Amino acid sequence: MKRIRQFPGPIPGLVEYQNRAGPKASWRGYRNRPAGRQRYLELVKNLADLQHGLCGYCEIDLREGDCQVEHVIPVSDPNRGAAHALDAGNMIACCCGGASNDPNVRQDPERFSRPEYSCGHAKGDNVAPAFVDPRTLPDLPSLTRVRPDGRIEVDASACQSTGWSVDNVEMTIWILGLNVQRLRRARKDYWSNLSGMMPKYRGDSNAMRNWAHSRLLPQNGSLHKFFTTNRSYFGQLGERVLAEEPRDWI
Repeated sequence: MKRIRQFPGPIPGLVEYQNRAGPKASWRGYRNRPAGRQRYLELVKNLADLQHGLCGYCEIDLREGDCQVEHVIPVSDPNRGAAHALDAGNMIACCCGGASNDPNVRQDPERFSRPEYSCGHAKGDNVAPAFVDPRTLPDLPSLTRVRPDGRIEVDASACQSTGWSVDNVEMTIWILGLNVQRLRRARKDYWSNLSGMMPKYRGDSNAMRNWAHSRLLPQNGSLHKFFTTNRSYFGQLGERVLAEEPRDWI
């Protein structure tokens, strides 16, 4: 998990619908066809662009057929959900968590392996107080790290230095299913690919730094998938790269 920005301003289609529907505005009404489809796609694109094309939870790259709006506070929450159902500040772009009906997704083992659900689909209606909204995470240091075997875990020392609860971050990883076999396998393969590329850069500090830049910073507005895997692989070099201004990876 990495920190992502909260959407900075109004989304035209969302505002237009709320103004027109008034007190009757609802998430279901917003999505009603035919106009709702176009509004929804606009919303997904705005959120995905803000997140540099990565799922707000597992950091896989968002693709057509595997991208949706996720409410951090579930719409079904009887106390807070309805009040925040149309609040862009309660939304992130998320993959379908292994539950997509798109045939192209179902043919991709990195994205679909029932019942290994993750992200918003695994979270469902969970409103545990311990759940960590990724938009509240610190940008530096990372509170999570990825191991070469693909497992994501809490960085206890980073939590201690920033005052975050280790238990809360661990609980969030569990709620989101970020260590299901599908994701662990994909991150492990990604780490192995990085290791296979390493000999080309080893021994040349400038080349190594440029490689880290290309893997950790946005390229044409997009980040490489599995951002925290890249971050963990490059270690302290990666953290120095991420600390550079203008820090538009956030």
